[in-house]
Amino acid sequence: MILLRYLMKAFLLRFTALLVGLVLFLQTLDLLAMANEIMAGGGAPIESLSRYVMLRMPSLVETVAPLAGLLGALTALVVMAMNSEILAMRAAGRSVLGLMGGLVGVGLALSILLFVFSEFVVVRANAELEDWRSSGYGAGSEVVTGEDSWVMEGDTIIRVGQVMRGGTILHDVRLFKQRDGSNVTDIISIRLAIWENDNWTTVEMKRVGGTPEGSAALAWETHLKPEHFVRFANHPNELSLNALQQYIGTVAIGSRPVYFYDTWLQQKIAGPIVLALMPLLAGIAAFAHHRQGGSVITIVGGISIGFMFIIVDNILIAMGQFGSLPPVMAAWLPLALFGIIGVWIIFNFEHTGVRT
Repeated sequence: MILLRYLMKAFLLRFTALLVGLVLFLQTLDLLAMANEIMAGGGAPIESLSRYVMLRMPSLVETVAPLAGLLGALTALVVMAMNSEILAMRAAGRSVLGLMGGLVGVGLALSILLFVFSEFVVVRANAELEDWRSSGYGAGSEVVTGEDSWVMEGDTIIRVGQVMRGGTILHDVRLFKQRDGSNVTDIISIRLAIWENDNWTTVEMKRVGGTPEGSAALAWETHLKPEHFVRFANHPNELSLNALQQYIGTVAIGSRPVYFYDTWLQQKIAGPIVLALMPLLAGIAAFAHHRQGGSVITIVGGISIGFMFIIVDNILIAMGQFGSLPPVMAAWLPLALFGIIGVWIIFNFEHTGVRT
């Protein structure tokens, strides 16, 4: 128990130090690359740069946390190996599985914290940063979303050309009305839709190929509100878990296929759990090389395993986004695969005491 607490404390301290160091290093490089573009926005230099750092840092924390977890576990185990503590532990009959279980438990707790941090901090920071970037990093500039987007409400497909002012102004709207969810029976064009008094006011509403009609003849009857449109062009890393669920729910919303958003929904949950897997991957390298006492070999081996996981994970996520794999498989298969392999190797070491 004392050895386990010692290892868990060493892991947490190293994880925190590495996380802070990696974030500061990457933030410095990113700020140097973006400084000219931010300053061109016309805002106060110190205020603009500080705002960029505050909005960019949460995303960097989320990105480097798994790497910090891997390196933190590796360095903690390497120190134990260099001090012959692993050999002493094995000679005393201590369980390798119990030791690794403690590290994985700490990693799981960190995963929960990372998920909460991502859901309530990273998503909002990413969305605000993207809006600010869209306005040219200017102070008080209007944000325009220019990506064509669509939403399906009942038997009507709605395409929006531009979303402005928080979704309260829509440019170039087209309504494709279907019959029985198949053939399009009517196409209506709206040059401008403005949200006022809890209702949409339309300007130049007409049937495509026809002449403008009066408001009594043509009306846009919809339950959609500005918040349904403002997120259309947002990347999934700017959307919360609840927002992503709307994109794959009974009302189809978004500018990409449903499986694209479903893959990101699964990744939102599976991504933070990588922190619980990283100590296991570090244990594979540490226990496999502990007899040689080569810390460099151990660290290189652990990093190689970690990057192998990242490569496989990115490939499968890309396949899920393009519909080549079911979203659940794309997000969870790398975790399951490397987790099973890691447990098997540690279990084998536990019962043989030799390098697998």
